[in-house]
Amino acid sequence: MSIRVLNVAEKPSVAKEVSRILSNGSARSSRGPARFNPIWEFNYSNVEGHPAVMVFTSVAGHLMEVEFPDGYRKWHGCSDVDLYSCPVDKRVPQDRTDLKRQLEQLSRQCQWLVLWLDCDREGENISFEVMAVCRAANPRLVIRRARFSALIPRELQRAMATLGQPNANDAAAVDARQEIDLRIGASFTRFQTKQLRDRFDLSGIAAVRERIQQDGRAPVLSYGPCQFPTLGIIVQRAWEVQNHVREQFWTIHVAYREAPTAGGGSCVFEWARGRLFDEAVAEMYYEICEEAGTAVVVSVRGTTRTRQAPAPLSTLEMQKRATAKLRMSGERIMKLAEELYQAGFISYPRTETDVFDPGMDLQGIVTEHTGDPRWGRHAQRILSGELWRQPRPGGHDDKAHPPIHPTRHSLGEHDWSHDKRQLYEFVVRHFLACCSKDAVGSETQVEIDIGGERFRTTGLMVLERNWLDVYPYSGWGGNDNLPKLTVGQSFVPSEMRLRTGSTEPPPRLSERDLIAKMEAYGIGTDATVAEHIQKQLERGYAEKDEGALTFWPTPLGEALISGYCRMGLDDLWKPDLRGKIEASIRDVAAGRVSKDQVLQEAIQFFRADFLTAQQRAGMLAAEMARFLPTAGGGGGGGGGGGGPPPVGPLLGTCQSCGGSSLVLTRGSEGRYVAVCSSTSVCGYRLALPRAVADASVSSQPCGRCALSGGGGPLMRADLRFRMGQMPPGILQVHYDNGGGGGDDDGGGSHDGGGGGNGGRGRRGRRTASASRAAGRGDGAKSRSRSEPAAARARGTRANADRSGGGGAAASAAAATSAEAPLCPRHNLPCRRAVSRSTANPNRPFFTCGHSERAEQDSCGCFLWEDQWDGCRVAPMRNSGGGRGGGGGGGGGGGGAVFASAIGGMHGGVGSGGGGGSGVCYRCQQPGHFARDCPNA
Repeated sequence: MSIRVLNVAEKPSVAKEVSRILSNGSARSSRGPARFNPIWEFNYSNVEGHPAVMVFTSVAGHLMEVEFPDGYRKWHGCSDVDLYSCPVDKRVPQDRTDLKRQLEQLSRQCQWLVLWLDCDREGENISFEVMAVCRAANPRLVIRRARFSALIPRELQRAMATLGQPNANDAAAVDARQEIDLRIGASFTRFQTKQLRDRFDLSGIAAVRERIQQDGRAPVLSYGPCQFPTLGIIVQRAWEVQNHVREQFWTIHVAYREAPTAGGGSCVFEWARGRLFDEAVAEMYYEICEEAGTAVVVSVRGTTRTRQAPAPLSTLEMQKRATAKLRMSGERIMKLAEELYQAGFISYPRTETDVFDPGMDLQGIVTEHTGDPRWGRHAQRILSGELWRQPRPGGHDDKAHPPIHPTRHSLGEHDWSHDKRQLYEFVVRHFLACCSKDAVGSETQVEIDIGGERFRTTGLMVLERNWLDVYPYSGWGGNDNLPKLTVGQSFVPSEMRLRTGSTEPPPRLSERDLIAKMEAYGIGTDATVAEHIQKQLERGYAEKDEGALTFWPTPLGEALISGYCRMGLDDLWKPDLRGKIEASIRDVAAGRVSKDQVLQEAIQFFRADFLTAQQRAGMLAAEMARFLPTAGGGGGGGGGGGGPPPVGPLLGTCQSCGGSSLVLTRGSEGRYVAVCSSTSVCGYRLALPRAVADASVSSQPCGRCALSGGGGPLMRADLRFRMGQMPPGILQVHYDNGGGGGDDDGGGSHDGGGGGNGGRGRRGRRTASASRAAGRGDGAKSRSRSEPAAARARGTRANADRSGGGGAAASAAAATSAEAPLCPRHNLPCRRAVSRSTANPNRPFFTCGHSERAEQDSCGCFLWEDQWDGCRVAPMRNSGGGRGGGGGGGGGGGGAVFASAIGGMHGGVGSGGGGGSGVCYRCQQPGHFARDCPNA
């Protein structure tokens, strides 16, 4: 007795092609409630031993979406932080109810359900969505999973013969990722948009301007857990390029041209010392060589070299190679690859696998291409055994799909675009290349001596091109016309001179390099990397040079990353954390951890970051003001609109935004507050304790805030407390307080000078211990909400752990030490050392003393002892430091100078990247240039 089987594919085109192949072209089509998803019907002889009537339809990607309940979907319907704890629903949205009704109707008419969704994690998750809808309509359905990698007869027939069960772990992994991305993305998107959209004029960004013209207002400033680390990579490279300071170097250039009668060979020798950054030393060596005049050959070595054929093609490797060689974007490549797959010309294009199964008939695939005029001759040489070699494994196997390879030969269909022809040709040529032998060459290395200085040159002659013959995207070669030199032979160089040059910044970030970095950090999946890159352009966060295929951040994109860096939330834009989350999701797919465990850890971590972001929102707005004009007025940090600025005596420069004034005034309730004059942009506000009866600005600067290195000096505030209402630990009614901080109800952060135990009516400075007692009520809260930015950077938990809780007193004591300056990151005395370099012999210098404890925690600060003026060591220009590191932390590090990628200098932001202006070319350590290198 025949059974009726409902088959569901992921796309209508796949349903049509599978029906055509399995029915031998006899499938009949009809329409149901979902008019864009036809229903195909045909007979099939054997479904696990049963004759069957096959009913084939499709969905269109995900059938369901993860969303918040209705009460949480409105932006002002709940507190943003509630999005981390509220329930989430997975349901069919309104625009897919027709698909749901069609599946329900067909399920009631069938006994079996076969799932033909794409064979990756995402497809497995969609399978469970389809199962949920179909089982609700018919709980008695027998469910099977078809797994296939190409839309060709042999592959589909194999899938029908090996039906299995859907993978619940893969589906759970996608559920975990969707929920994490929803909670984090929604909360930070709302936070960014509410804080920034209406404050700043974004019309200068082309992509944003287009959205404004369409919608009438600036778009949502979206945050994505993969999107922002991708943007962070782009901004990081821009900072490295912008921060680079060219450094001059010198090298000795030697060339030799053989006489035509001797063979006419020529070569250029490279100096074994490479580059020198001291002109006098370089000239000395050059004069030695010039005096010698004659070169002596000291060694000639010949070796056989091989150039490996490429490994089989995975998705990310296809994107990296094709973007560079075919000059197409990753998004375009994936769109064309999907079309080629659905038409049956290549295998499934979303795979991490770069290893062919040993049992796969690769020579059968090669056979289909022997008649092609472009690569047929090479295919014939493979089949003859002349070039055949089993493809080398690349080391990755997702156990779902084989590497990308051609499944059908084509000379190029008449309706194919030029790009599609190019991509198909690339896939075929790559497959034939990986089935071919390695290329073989002969390399000759020659070393000469001139006056005791060594110079080297290398020549290469390709003997067997092999796979290179069919793969025009790679070259291999070198100087194949070296002079015929023998050991002991002497000659006079044809050319010898001292050349000068300068170091170059890293190149702008190419799409190939961006994809490679995302792959290395685990940002996104092989199927979503191109999508994350495209979002940078759509959101107006980055721009792409279509000619060079390189990326550069827009002022909006750079401002957002710089703002999170300023808030000390590097985890939210640096790639490491997202890579860890992706690794946890892979563990869910492998069954090593549960979905709930991964969700709990991720949500707990990001919720803490979100609360910090809310507390430091003024820093984000202030950083945006450095890059973008305020809405309805001029640009910059002064802010515009939002009411008159507060009036009162000036305390100094606001330590939160670093650009506006900090004013002492009285709030509406009569309570004294220290508030930033840029209320619309920064919004920094510090309420003094209610016990303060009177407050005035002293003529003396705050000693502690002077150490913080923030936006500028702060003056002390003289406070007089009400009788009987003094905060704990304060022994005077009249007290002069450093204007550093405090929470809304506590004593805050005070200057810990000397002082006595004066009576209730006496005025004087209290002791450091009394200062700590008054401000200890809620230490962590007080730090995060109230202290100036640079002071918070010093007060992170990592510093507290290292210093043993010495707090302000320890910092002040260290700062006054006459023996060594403080390093900017750890607030510890620097270590004194002596230079071993030839340029600066025995010259003493200071460097981070923390490197003696843990090298990875060294901030890399550097200062010659004879240049120390008694102040703390200035931090590196590009010294990052995330949460708990002084350069980033709450305020970006005291006194840090940073070159913006859009031009101009501003303080308090560390990129955490390399390649900045303070990195030694010789030893790659920060803090000095090569000419001053103490490690030379």
